Amino acid sequence: MRHLTIGFIMIIAVQLSYAQSFPSIDKKYISVTGSSEVIVVPDQIELEIILQEYNWVSNGKRDLSSIELDFFDILEKNNIDNKMLVLSNSDYSWYYYWWSCRNDTYKQKSFKIKLSSSTDFLSLVNDLNIKGVKSIRISDSSHKDLQKLRKEVKISAMHAAKEKALYLLESIDEKLGQVISVEEVPEVSNYHWGRNLNMVSNVSVSHDPQSDDIEHVASIMLRYEIKVKFEIE
Repeated sequence: MRHLTIGFIMIIAVQLSYAQSFPSIDKKYISVTGSSEVIVVPDQIELEIILQEYNWVSNGKRDLSSIELDFFDILEKNNIDNKMLVLSNSDYSWYYYWWSCRNDTYKQKSFKIKLSSSTDFLSLVNDLNIKGVKSIRISDSSHKDLQKLRKEVKISAMHAAKEKALYLLESIDEKLGQVISVEEVPEVSNYHWGRNLNMVSNVSVSHDPQSDDIEHVASIMLRYEIKVKFEIE
C-alpha cells in the first residue's frame, strides 16, 4: 500500500510539472522580432603582408633578407615599430618555407601587423607597392567600442520589437500586455559593409565616425535580432 501511495504521488508530481512546462494555449499573445544594426568604421586593423624573392634584371635572384631590409625601412618611415610585427606562417606555410629553402625557388615570408589610426593607411600601402612585396590584405578589423556597440544594438532591437507589437495591436484595437518570453536570435555573422545588402533592419543605430577611425577601410556591420512574445490584454 505504501508503495502504491508513493507511486501515485510521483505521478501527480510529474503531471503538474508537465502542465507547468506548457502554458495554456488559450492565453492570447503576439510574437514579434525586432532588429537593429550599426555601421562601424574600424579604428584597429591587422594587415597580413607576404614578402617574396624575385629576379633582378642582371644580378640574379634578390634574396629575402635584403627585401626584408627595404620592408623594415618602409615601416620605420611610416612610424611603425618592428616589434609590432608577428611572423604569421601557419604549419603548412612553415612546411612550404622549409621545402623552398631546400630548393632553388622563390622563398616567402608572411608577417602580420596591427595598425591604429596613428598610421596613414593609404600612405603605407602606397609605400609597400614595390617588388618583393607579393601581397597585402586586411586579415582582421575591429573597434575599441565594439562590445559597447553590440549592447546598444541589442537594446535597440528590443525596443524595435516592442514598438512593432504596439502598432500591430493598435491596428486591431488591442492592448499590449506583459512580456512572456525574450529570445535572442542566433547571431548573424558581422560582416563588412558592402558584402551583403539584402537584410533590412527595423532600426539603424547611428555611430558618428571619430578622428581615431581608420579611413579607406571597409566598415563593420553589426546586426542583431530579438524575438519577443507579449501577452495581449
